[in-house]
Amino acid sequence: MRLALLIAAFTLFTAPLHADVRWTLDCKVDRVGTLHLKGVEGDGDYAFVCLTVTNNTGKEVPLSLGAWADTDVAGRKYRGTNDPVVKEAVEKRTGKTWKTLEEARGKLADKGTAEVLISLGKIDPNVDVLSVHLTGLIDRVYRDRRKTWVEDRALVLTLTRPGDEFHRQDALLKLTDRRWKVLTEAKELRKV
Repeated sequence: MRLALLIAAFTLFTAPLHADVRWTLDCKVDRVGTLHLKGVEGDGDYAFVCLTVTNNTGKEVPLSLGAWADTDVAGRKYRGTNDPVVKEAVEKRTGKTWKTLEEARGKLADKGTAEVLISLGKIDPNVDVLSVHLTGLIDRVYRDRRKTWVEDRALVLTLTRPGDEFHRQDALLKLTDRRWKVLTEAKELRKV
């Protein structure tokens, strides 16, 4: 009898400590690079990132990606855009069809994938490092210990251009780091 009471009490107290599943989408970087072309911002080197996002969560989830890039040049930032000229050139180079951020938006079925192209625009020749922040890969609202929480996280891809100011290879971008970054700390959502 006491054993049954102990098991029931243990189950009761440990159940609220278990978190509901907070989904995270898998993200594979297929290609990063630059193309020299005449895009919507004029003639120059345009940076791009190609991703494959896969849903292995066991359920259908919303897909709404966002992207921006900080750089090593003070005050210089880039936002993920949809340049049709860059999209056409990347598709021609890779032989694949890519979706823009807007085209990929919607529901992503379990085991479904989306191949996404992010154009970062015409890159300043003084930029050596781009820290590309990808949002929308992890559930920002989740339940834990019978409370509802909100937290913003981004997958940060660090892209670098090798060389120095005299021998920089402007056309080459290399993925050198990949990590999760908390953008806003978890806060409890309260009912009003």
